[in-house]
Amino acid sequence: MNKYLLLFLFFSLVSNAQKYEMGKVSKAELLEKQHPLDSTAIAAFLFKKARTYFYYTENKGFVSETEFEIKIKIYSKEGLKWANYEVPYYVGWNELNKDNVYFSEAVTYNLENDEIKKTKLNSEGILKVNLNEYWSKKTITMPNVKVGSVFEFKYKIISENISKLPDFEFQDYIPVNYAKFTSEIPVNYQYKTMLRGYLQVEHTSKDENFSQSFNDKYNQTKFLNYLLRKQNYILKNVPKLEEESFIDNIENYRSKLENELELIVFPETEPRKFSETWDDIAKNIYANEKFKDELNERNYFEKDLKINVSDTLSNENKIKSILKYVKLRMKWDGFYGYFPKNGVKEAYQERTGNIAEINFILISMLNHARFNANPVLLSTRRNGTAPFPSRDGFNYVIAAVDIDGKQLLLDATDANSAINILPIHCLNGIGRLIRQNGTSEEIQLNPSFLSKNTTMIQGKLESNGSFKGKLRTSKTDYLAFDFRDDFAGLSVESYVEKLEKDYNNLVISEYKLENENAVDKPIVESFSFVEANSCEFIGSKMLFNPLLFLTKSINPLKAETRKLPIDFIFPQSDKTIINITIPAGFEVEYLPKSIIMATPDNGAVYKFSIQSEKNKIQITTSLDLNSIFFDPQEYQDIKKIFNTVAEKNTEKIILKKIE
Repeated sequence: MNKYLLLFLFFSLVSNAQKYEMGKVSKAELLEKQHPLDSTAIAAFLFKKARTYFYYTENKGFVSETEFEIKIKIYSKEGLKWANYEVPYYVGWNELNKDNVYFSEAVTYNLENDEIKKTKLNSEGILKVNLNEYWSKKTITMPNVKVGSVFEFKYKIISENISKLPDFEFQDYIPVNYAKFTSEIPVNYQYKTMLRGYLQVEHTSKDENFSQSFNDKYNQTKFLNYLLRKQNYILKNVPKLEEESFIDNIENYRSKLENELELIVFPETEPRKFSETWDDIAKNIYANEKFKDELNERNYFEKDLKINVSDTLSNENKIKSILKYVKLRMKWDGFYGYFPKNGVKEAYQERTGNIAEINFILISMLNHARFNANPVLLSTRRNGTAPFPSRDGFNYVIAAVDIDGKQLLLDATDANSAINILPIHCLNGIGRLIRQNGTSEEIQLNPSFLSKNTTMIQGKLESNGSFKGKLRTSKTDYLAFDFRDDFAGLSVESYVEKLEKDYNNLVISEYKLENENAVDKPIVESFSFVEANSCEFIGSKMLFNPLLFLTKSINPLKAETRKLPIDFIFPQSDKTIINITIPAGFEVEYLPKSIIMATPDNGAVYKFSIQSEKNKIQITTSLDLNSIFFDPQEYQDIKKIFNTVAEKNTEKIILKKIE
């Protein structure tokens, strides 16, 4: 065959393969056993496309529609879950803001007896669920989906609220072969576009004249002419979104596109600004009756407050007492939000409430006790970070109280919280404190102080290789908070069993735990132990790890490269001091070298010191994570430190028998 004809056929095939159309599935797609670029993929989007456009009606003005087209291939049994596809949508603050979702053209394709068989979805496969008063979701369950199936569907989101367009996610938890978002919007509507993620998106834009017909109130056909801006955003061969260790919220790094209305500009009229600041949103939330009025309710707790909080206490102890009382009285019902659900009075009487109700009670009590307390709006780690100001950017509220020139942060929904020790899900960057007079300010939620874990071991190594001694560990602040959360519900016996297993069958006795319920004090653990096989014998020599049963030999940062930031949540320090008495008749032949390492800005500092004198060895090691966040560009520096920690942990101390 002529080589030019071969080239022509090849490029024709490539061109046809890249049309990404609904209703066309090939045998090759159905026979494909694994994804060509990711052999671990359980499923893949063959394509996902969306087109947002506006149309005009006499009654409603401009309305937006976004049409999605989805085609998915299943590679394994684990991938069958993708046959259930969910679409959340906003149902608004009022009737005018409600969105609607409609599914159509849902078909599953299978290869049976070398023939392509189609199975269409009926209405029974579509389910609507109300998530809360602002959000609902529709779910489709595709029919006859098996390993090897390909299925496709369309759905449309219709919205009269054009202030924020539906998001388009280029990236998902399975690979996406082709992703395209198209917007066709009158140039009079100017949107702030935010592209998230680290992948480079291909973008084109052009303006063209457009004419649209509509019927007026007399049912007469009219024409509206305007300039239309067409924009395309395309990504190909998008890798699946993968969780990495030490990440705040993977959703913050998903490649996606978001649009928020910023400005409406028409000739001979004043431009209408839509974009809000965080300050604007905070003021509007405070002005809402469900927020302001509930926060100002106080007559339901006055008697109880007087009984449980003494006026003779110092200011700080009075704050501690109020926090403790609310924590003991109230139980969190598991619901988030910055608006009370049933109201603070009912929540107080029932002794259970959502986040807002419990922390509103706390704020009201603090103010009644003549402190200056205010609500702080925030977004939890799971809720992620908002790219631009929006009400959905907040989903939680805590208390801030001013005392002696300091600002203390409080949350009464967790039994283990304390002053300036918030639940971990609250540690998500910046919150916004709002006051009744309409002013607001940013509040740093992540702590700047080091939470410390300090372990001391005093022990004796026996000539048979066993090690006996005592251990004492102190945990402060967030490390103590973590311990209390982990320890909750466990008996001492169960916990000691777990410790013995974690420490390679260590035998523990005389275990003691201090300050378990005193949340403003450090957690202190102490116990005696016997480690039967702490040494390796080679001839007349004894070899053992410097950190004994505390040895950490694995670097949690395993990947060669890193695309996402590293997040350690809070600054922390881990220090261990070990004093060892070596057995009679032995002397030190070799000690690992002491070392100090640090990242360029001292965000992470590792120290390993070892020395011996006569029959004593002292090991001191510490890892200080002074910074919470490390950029991907710093990954190799921090990985090197963690590698060194693992290496120094597993280097051997060598003792030799004295001749």
